[in-house]
Amino acid sequence: MIIKKSLFFGQRILSDFREWGIFFALLLICGLMTLLSPYFLTTNNLFNVLLQAASISIIAAGFTVVLIAGEIDLSIGSAIGLVACVAAVLMIEVGLSPFLGITLSIFIGILLGLFNGLCTVIFRIPSFVVTLATLGIAHGTGLLLTAGRPVFGFNESYSFIGQGKIGPIPTPVILAIIVYAMIHFLLKKTSFGIQLYAVGGNREASELSGVRVNRIIVLAFVISGVCGALSGIILSSRLDAGHGDFGASNLLDAVAAVVVGGTSLMGGAGSVIGTLGGVLIIATIRNGLILMNVQAFWQEIVVGLIILIAVIVNQISKNELSFSSK
Repeated sequence: MIIKKSLFFGQRILSDFREWGIFFALLLICGLMTLLSPYFLTTNNLFNVLLQAASISIIAAGFTVVLIAGEIDLSIGSAIGLVACVAAVLMIEVGLSPFLGITLSIFIGILLGLFNGLCTVIFRIPSFVVTLATLGIAHGTGLLLTAGRPVFGFNESYSFIGQGKIGPIPTPVILAIIVYAMIHFLLKKTSFGIQLYAVGGNREASELSGVRVNRIIVLAFVISGVCGALSGIILSSRLDAGHGDFGASNLLDAVAAVVVGGTSLMGGAGSVIGTLGGVLIIATIRNGLILMNVQAFWQEIVVGLIILIAVIVNQISKNELSFSSK
């Protein structure tokens, strides 16, 4: 009994350290970037970091939910491009109001999530394969809708979503905070959140306990699809255009943020608080590299190395904890 309690508290301490220790690491990285560039701590640059983090943070939150369920969603980056194209076609070419355009764009995200979830649970196809296929379908559909060209000309009310400010704070940052607050509440304070962690940790035991596993998995994919749609809306309104290639590069940053934030790739563990810290770290590193005039392809190499190191550290810590419990 004493050993079980010690193991429980050890896991709890490790979880808390991963969740909040990430922000200590963020402070250290900010200090390093300040030393390397005198422009890092300027007000304009800090807002640039937050804006860069906003759209990535929302898809990272959706990605976190799916990973906790023990699944993966590779299509979330292409969902951004598809929704951006749908929004552009509906509001610029068809002439729909921003309200209808946004509503239908979010509906596209819901349908994409439903498709991924239902294919995964009904046909028992690994979510890696399903979402890899959906990635190509969504990307190609977005390019088809716009004939492979960017569509410009959103009205001011829609552009406010990505370019406006409420007080001194950019609108995308406020939207990201709202999304994180909602998902954090969903994961920590609702039965859905409890069941989600249970499904990701042990699917068979969850089924035996009466949890509707398929329903939980489908809902996780729907949340991911909605997050992809919101990111597409923010990005298209910020850039005042829609194009199928939007969001293609955001998937790597989202994966890096989630892994750095401590979410397990095997499911059953993670939090959006940790993911938020991971997003800010990735955005800060990218911003610092830009300020130091580091070329874009070197930035991709750095982000890839961060993912690899984070997974290795996560695996080592798991092995040490399991060894100590024996």
